Amino acid sequence: MKAYVDKLSADLAEQYKLYIETFMVDLWSDHGLVEFRVGYALRSDHKLRSTVFKIEATEAINDIERRAVIAALFLEIEDHIDEAIAGQVVATN
Repeated sequence: MKAYVDKLSADLAEQYKLYIETFMVDLWSDHGLVEFRVGYALRSDHKLRSTVFKIEATEAINDIERRAVIAALFLEIEDHIDEAIAGQVVATN
């Protein structure tokens, strides 16, 4: 699954390369939870934004379910980045 997460991370960084100067996703597993710790900084303000997404380990039993959960999580990360970019555009205008 790490390779899948790395691929999605690289794809997302490439998609937002004009807006993001730093992007990282770190995986943690603790107490029956899988945590995705996400951090990114926009080129426009260099401010590091971070968030943690927690998913119960029992949510995804097999590889297909794990990939679906991870893909949905990356859509959520994309939404966060879009909101940050939109907020910067509004603040600039």
